[in-house]
Amino acid sequence: MKYSTIGFSFRDLQYIVAVAEELNFHKAATRCCVSQSTLSIQLKKCEAYLGVTLFTRTHHSVSLTPESVEVVAFARVALEAAQLIKDSATRSATSSSYRARLKLARTVLDSKDQSRLFLRRA
Repeated sequence: MKYSTIGFSFRDLQYIVAVAEELNFHKAATRCCVSQSTLSIQLKKCEAYLGVTLFTRTHHSVSLTPESVEVVAFARVALEAAQLIKDSATRSATSSSYRARLKLARTVLDSKDQSRLFLRRA
């Protein structure tokens, strides 16, 4: 299967998840060890690439848009998959490979459940 060029990085996905979980740009930026302006600029680039607004921003609050709920769930899956890749590369590939596939499958299946959590918070 050929993959087209993706317009964002795993770091961008970390930013999306951090803002979704913190619902605060300053706290999310601190958590990601970047400035608030860097975080905001990268999220704007992601939104432009995806063609959707991920977060509704006011001076006093941040909330998820309906479109962002699924994006955040899939971002979590992608980050979990990246962590599984790293973990499996550092361990012996005997039984950890099977456990990694099972864990990723559970993560994908749970993505819809995670999105419901975000909908309640939004």
